[in-house]
Amino acid sequence: MILSKLQGPPAKTVPVGMLFVAVGMMFLVLGISWQKLPALAQLWPDQNDFLRGFCLGFAIVMETTGLVINVAAAKSRQTL
Repeated sequence: MILSKLQGPPAKTVPVGMLFVAVGMMFLVLGISWQKLPALAQLWPDQNDFLRGFCLGFAIVMETTGLVINVAAAKSRQTL
């Protein structure tokens, strides 16, 4: 749905792709530093592992989506 709306000019699609990459990086930093945050130490071990894994997985998905959008924008820029 998002990708079908981003078939316009590359000048509009690159910032959206970089937004996905930036959000993915934020979740990656959160997932990596999860064990060092004192507020999250009160969670049960199973909840702690699930939420950390969710953050890391969501980061991977967001960064991959941003990469796909930016590669598509770069290909359409080369054809212009």
